[in-house]
Amino acid sequence: MAGLLIGAAAGAAAGLLLAPQSGKETRKQLKKEAEKLKKELEKHTGDLTDHAKKVRKDLEEKLAEVKSKLQKSADDLKKKAHEMKDEFEENVGV
Repeated sequence: MAGLLIGAAAGAAAGLLLAPQSGKETRKQLKKEAEKLKKELEKHTGDLTDHAKKVRKDLEEKLAEVKSKLQKSADDLKKKAHEMKDEFEENVGV
């Protein structure tokens, strides 16, 4: 994406610099083109920021889900270990 924007800027600048117009007009046109490219870049930057926020939110939700499942498994294992310990103590007579 950045390459496309850089290429467009370079092409626009080259076209303006080679065009038969006054230096004042050329500078005005270059400034106008730079402003357009800046707005386009800001739009894409915003899109990427929004996408990154969504990806982060999705990852946090999945992490919380995995953490919850792991905690449940750990609790189940502890419960089972206590049951086995109690059963062992009953059988051995401790």
